[in-house]
Amino acid sequence: MSVADRELRVQVKAALLANDISQAEAARRLELSTKHMSQMLTGRAPLTLTWAERILALCGMRLVIGLQHDTQPRR
Repeated sequence: MSVADRELRVQVKAALLANDISQAEAARRLELSTKHMSQMLTGRAPLTLTWAERILALCGMRLVIGLQHDTQPRR
């Protein structure tokens, strides 16, 4: 799993927690099984950008993707 994948999962879980929305409640609202929601948030199933956007929308948030210059020299 890449750093970006881990960070996306961390941010989505934090958004649910900050808005007092359980994984089970989010799954119910998105018409997903609780098992699949859990798997997406733990990395056992892909958390696509589309699903991340849908989950964040439940929290009144939106996904913003940005670019930045790499500060590490290329090998």
